Order: sequence, then structure tokens, then C-alpha cells
Amino acid sequence: MTELIVNTKYGRVEGFVKDGVSRWYGVPYAKPPVDDLRFRRAVECNPWNDVKKCTQFGGRPHQFKLKPLLKRKNDTEDCLYLNIWRKNSDEKNLPVYVWIHGGYLHCFAAHDHLYDDDSFAKEGLLFISVGYRLGPLGCYDFSIYDKEAFDSNCCLSDQIMALKWIKENIAAFGGDPNNITINGESAGGASVLALLACPSAKGLFQKAICQSGYPDGHHSARSNKLLMDMFLEYLNLKPEEAKKIKTMDIKTLQSATDYVLDHLSRYPGIYWPSFVYDDLLPEDSYTALKNGSAEGVKLIIGTNKNESTFFKIWHECPLNKEEIKKMFENNNMMDEFSAIEDFYFNKKKGGDSSPTLNFGKDYMFLLGSIEVADILSQNNQDVWMYRFDFMPPLLRLLGMKATHGIDVHCLFSNSEFLTSILWWMTRPSSEKILYQYIHNSWVNFAKTGNPNGDHLTLEWLKYDTEKRNTIIFDRDLSVKENPEKETIDLWKNVIKTHRFYK
Repeated sequence: MTELIVNTKYGRVEGFVKDGVSRWYGVPYAKPPVDDLRFRRAVECNPWNDVKKCTQFGGRPHQFKLKPLLKRKNDTEDCLYLNIWRKNSDEKNLPVYVWIHGGYLHCFAAHDHLYDDDSFAKEGLLFISVGYRLGPLGCYDFSIYDKEAFDSNCCLSDQIMALKWIKENIAAFGGDPNNITINGESAGGASVLALLACPSAKGLFQKAICQSGYPDGHHSARSNKLLMDMFLEYLNLKPEEAKKIKTMDIKTLQSATDYVLDHLSRYPGIYWPSFVYDDLLPEDSYTALKNGSAEGVKLIIGTNKNESTFFKIWHECPLNKEEIKKMFENNNMMDEFSAIEDFYFNKKKGGDSSPTLNFGKDYMFLLGSIEVADILSQNNQDVWMYRFDFMPPLLRLLGMKATHGIDVHCLFSNSEFLTSILWWMTRPSSEKILYQYIHNSWVNFAKTGNPNGDHLTLEWLKYDTEKRNTIIFDRDLSVKENPEKETIDLWKNVIKTHRFYK
């Protein structure tokens, strides 16, 4: 049976057993990022002498989006903890599976109920969920105003520190430090892509799964400054006064964040604040990957068919032709706009009833994911691509279709309240089939480096730049060659680039 008191590099931790699964909740992987460490990158833990009881989840990060739904009384800045699940047995060298949650880098938490799941452990993996700082505490780059008071990419530093902790300590829990898979969706997918490009993360994992990540979500100096200036605008601060942010209370930071997110439409095509280019992330994902930053890493990457129906709710993607046109004007690309107008609005290509939402899905998620897959496959690395097409009946009725994030329900075995509502009226048999396709493929990939197995009714072919084989997750499984060929031809041969505000 699993030894519940485990010696880590920093001290002993004690877990507990429930339902045949050994669990360690709230394991610290870095110093609490408070006081002098506020707005600073993650710092290695201090050792401790006593046995640390790890039977309750650690601090939940402050929420900076969807607060009425997600805010809790115990939200705190002391949130750099990870949680571990494994089968209660004496097995060693278990494949390690690290989950990085999504939420814009502004909301949700590692131990939200949806991710509090033991199915991976019961199937022979050592499952870990990682908490990290959110919003202005984690990913706003105030160092452009004062490098002595602020660090950049704090949340990325949190994730790297967690992976270093896992690499150094997971063998003591029965995990294999040389068989680590990282997986994230949305902002978690963007985190996976950033980690693939990050020099200091090289060698910390061997496999990666990116669900609806956005490679172009990293901010240039130009786009970052536009957003940070809006933050200061709300606070009525001059750039030389930015240090005052260092000691501001959470409610003030949340209000300033609300202002920035509510005014993104001022600059159509700019994402919410996220990672920036600095010494941790010196190059954009594409350049870094071409230069071998992810050498040897195997990848599963994909998107949902109707990603943008989610983002139209908060006006986080262009909602009409005029906003798209403004994007091109702001980036001195008006010579290319006519081709976009013809493709999306005149010919109505892309398979979505809304040309603007189809455009948003392409430039936010699809094109970047395809380019990442192209680069890694050209580097002779193993890549598998998917598209999630299934539309729960309620979301079909609401016009949301196979929207952003709906695929996560098919990865975890528990029934979180909100996602259960979204999947209402879906036949249990359909949910079971999709769970079998996706969950089991991810488990196989973590174990063997190949997602194929008896759970799939056909072979999931590897991706290459000639055929661009893509598995389509729906009631009926299929594999299609070049399903997005027309879109790729437009952007790569006509537009040449899809990087706005660079």
C-alpha cells in the first residue's frame, strides 16, 4: 500500500486515503507570494521540520473574472499549492499527469470541483493539479513602469516552479520523473504552449496536451502597454506612480481589472492580459518551437468547432464586420481586408452561421494551433490533432453549439453543477462515448505516448503538413484530411500573418 507520509526535498507531508485513492492536498511548491514577494516571481519553498498535514486543499487564488459565480470567502494570495492523487498501491514509476486549469488566467482554481477527480489515479496515473496566481497578481506586467517593484510573467514562473518541484519530488510519491505529461485547456492550453516555448521549462515534461490554447495570446510590448495603461487609467495613476499598485487591496485590483476587461473592445483583436515576452519567454511560440524549444516532446493539440460563441457573450472577440475592419486598420493591414471580407462575409466559408464568430474562432484558436502542429511535425516530432464537434442539445438550442470549454466535461468523470446543466438533455450514451474517446485517449497518451487504443473505433493518425489528419470527436468518430484547407490557404497565402498588435 502507498506510504502516506512522504519525504520531499523540503520536508515530510502526510496524505490520506479515500475510495482506494491516496491523496495529498495543499502541498506547497513555493513560498507564499505575499508581502515582499507580492508581484514577484515564484520563490523556492523553505524547508520545514514537522510533518505537514496535507488533507485539505490549499489557498484558492483571488478571482478576477466571473466573481459573482466564483468568489469565495477563503480566496487568498497564498495560493501556490498542488494536489496529488494516485492509486493506493505500492506501484512505482507511475506516469505523471499534470493538469493546468483554464479561466483566462483570471479565474477558476486547481481544486474546483470539476478538477477534483480520481479517475486518472484509478487508471494508473499519478494525477496532479497545480494552483497559480491570477489576474494582476499573476500576469499583468507592471514592470514596464517600475522594474524594481514588479516582475513580469509571475504566473508562468509559478507553473515552472511547480514543474520543477514535481520533477525533483514526484518519485517519492511513486511517480516517474521522466514520464510527465502536462495538459491544459483555454488559459491552461495557452500555458502549455508557453511552457513549450520557455527555455527554463525545457526537460521538465515529455508530453503535452493543448486543448483550445491560443498561441497568439502572448502580448507584445505594444499590446501589453495598451492594456496596462488602461489599468492605470482606472486608478488615475501616472506611470511614475505605478509602485502604488504594490500595496493596493484586492477589491481595488479587482475593480481595475474589471475596467480593463470591460474595455477590450477599444482595441478589437487584443486579448485580455496574459503572458508577455521577457527573459522567461524570450520569443513567440512559433519562433521558439522552430528553434527546438520543445525538442523531443510529443503533442496532442486541438480546438472546438464553435469556440467563439462563448466569447461573444462578453464581447471578447469581434462581433461585426466593422470591428474586424478596425483590427486591420489598427495594424496597417487594410490591403488584406478585402480578402477576409470576401472569404467570411461574401462566400461565408468556414462552416459557422456567423461570419464574425467564424473569423474569431480562426484567428484566436484554429490558425495558431495548426501552425504549432505544423512546426512540430516538420521537426519530426509526434503530433496528433483533434476537433471537438459535438453539440449538447441545450447549447445547440442556445446557438452556442460546440463552444469553447465544453470538451472539458468529457475529460473528467465527476459531474460539476454548471457543466451538468450545459449538458442537460444529452443522452447518457453520447456522454459515455465521448468520455471514452477523449478521457481514454489522454490516459493512453500519458502512459505510452500514443493516444490510440481499443476505446477508439478507428486509428487516430499522426499529423503531418501534407494531410493534416484531424480526428473529429462527435457521436460518430471520423478522421479527416485537411478539414480546414480553405482557411489555411487564405491566411497563409493571402494574409501571410495573423498576428495583430505586434
